[in-house]
Amino acid sequence: MPDRNFVIGTAGHIDHGKTVLVRALTGRDTDRLAEEKLRGISIDLGFAPFELDDGTIAGIVDVPGHENFIRNMMAGATGVDLALLVVAADDSVMPQTREHLAILDLLGVSRGVVAITKSDLVDEDMLELVEDEVTELLRGTRLESSPVVAVSAVTGAGIDDLKKLLNESAAHVGLKDEGLPARMPIDRVFTLKGIGTVVTGTMWSGSLEDGDRLELLPQGRDVRVRSIEVHDVERETASAGERVALNLAGVAKSEVSRGDVLAAPGYLRPTYMLDASISLLEDAPRPLRRGSRVRFHHGTREVLGRVYPIGADAVPPGETVQCQMRLESVVVVAPGDRFVIRSYSPVTTIGGGTVIDAHPTKHRPRESDAVLRELDALEQSDPRDPVAIALERAGRPLSSRGLVLQTGMPPEFVSEGLASLVSGGDVLTFEGQATEYLSKGAYGRLVSRATSLLEDFHEENPLAEGIARETLKKQLAGEWGAREADMLMERLQADGVIESDGRKANLPGRGASVTSEQEKMVADILEKIGATPFSPPAVTELAAELGAGRKTVADLLALAGRDGRVVRISPDLYFSPGAMSDIESALKAKLDADPEITVSEFRDLIGTSRKYALPLLEYFDRERLTVRQGDVRRLR
Repeated sequence: MPDRNFVIGTAGHIDHGKTVLVRALTGRDTDRLAEEKLRGISIDLGFAPFELDDGTIAGIVDVPGHENFIRNMMAGATGVDLALLVVAADDSVMPQTREHLAILDLLGVSRGVVAITKSDLVDEDMLELVEDEVTELLRGTRLESSPVVAVSAVTGAGIDDLKKLLNESAAHVGLKDEGLPARMPIDRVFTLKGIGTVVTGTMWSGSLEDGDRLELLPQGRDVRVRSIEVHDVERETASAGERVALNLAGVAKSEVSRGDVLAAPGYLRPTYMLDASISLLEDAPRPLRRGSRVRFHHGTREVLGRVYPIGADAVPPGETVQCQMRLESVVVVAPGDRFVIRSYSPVTTIGGGTVIDAHPTKHRPRESDAVLRELDALEQSDPRDPVAIALERAGRPLSSRGLVLQTGMPPEFVSEGLASLVSGGDVLTFEGQATEYLSKGAYGRLVSRATSLLEDFHEENPLAEGIARETLKKQLAGEWGAREADMLMERLQADGVIESDGRKANLPGRGASVTSEQEKMVADILEKIGATPFSPPAVTELAAELGAGRKTVADLLALAGRDGRVVRISPDLYFSPGAMSDIESALKAKLDADPEITVSEFRDLIGTSRKYALPLLEYFDRERLTVRQGDVRRLR
């Protein structure tokens, strides 16, 4: 099967004979709507196969020429590889001729053929005049060198010459990339009895097989391809550059619409915002100022949005400025995609551009210089730049799949950038179920933050062994996934940034620090606790007796507890180890003789009050010596 898949798109003013010309080329009438046949004009997109001399079946998209249907025209023009610009000999260049040409130019269509139709209605002098006007019209555009041929769909004159020119031009068309993930903007949705929902579009990239699973965007819905047709012929596969009809399993017609996108799962994600290089047409009526509301056309989708020039107040006519687009509805774009913008009112084509960053952050005027440097880097072909920028922005580990979604770049492009960054030491790897990557800069900031947090903790808590490891992890990576956060802590420990016993974390060589005065206070505390072993003073009582703060006494008791000099029963009660040994022995002996004991019996057993008896029994429950059953305890 020929592998040169591409789409030919008509363009031109209403009633200049585009549909009739397509019928002469293909034998197919592309006007399918009853209203189109009644009014004699194209309203929506029409499609027909066109066989080239080498057996290639190119798709022809016939677009409406009326100014009221420009949005429909653009839905078809976005997938065009070769333009067929139509100009009527008896009418010459008209407003939609110019607008359609501007749209093709903004979308980057650089190959085309111009057909001067209705040549049978004018004489040679008029034909020559129209040819001169067409040549002047094309000057300065991407189609400037396109061949021009006079034809008549009525008499057949020039049709063979037009076919020859289309064949010759097709040999030089830049083909869409089959190596990229599958992507197809949807331009038509309908149902067929006994089949279900069918969508059509031009495959922008990749390939499909019958049974493949795709992602319907912006809905984010998983769908399955039940069957494939290309030009009404059932196929098992479809490739980039082909006009495709897909029967989708389990999707209602109401759940899909023109403007939606089918893509390989995990490749693209919707966005309300994008950074782009925007060019304003020379004949645009006014500059595009900050906050200007426009109509944004991308793929088969139209949404409203506002333009915010970066580092400038406006985009002047005839010039190109890097801007941020903030949209009122989501779009599905990737870096390098072209789009068209039309003024909000009156509605007319004023410019277009190329997507640089599909998922930027919201820019502020004071950040303009840094943003422009970043955008300049993203416009380069080096795959390291978009990957490095995405990792810096994320500030957390991302998998290669996550980076594909963050950048909108193809997986192979991301993998190439990652390999280069890792080998250069600019990116750290975290090995888990899937390898994740963290920028060196982001890791450096985390190291600084961890050090600062621990410095502050040691300063404020000189008696503490260290901060709770979970607390530090939450402060550093509270919004990360649990496994990512654990990997960060492991990395910080492996790199000697922190020390941790799994429970606490501290700076290397830092821990509890006790002065001689505090050591004396500890001795006084232990003496008071030992003086009444079965009813020691509570922390608040100790603080009052010693004339010290409660936190200071609690910290000193915690330190003594780590040394084994006291046993913590509750936040406010500490016993000496000797007293606890005696209490435990008495309790075991009692339960060996009698399998049950109440709180009151235990209180009497050790000669203390309920204030101490109940916390002690709860302590033994926690230590799994006893178990509570109703109002009594038994040995576990």
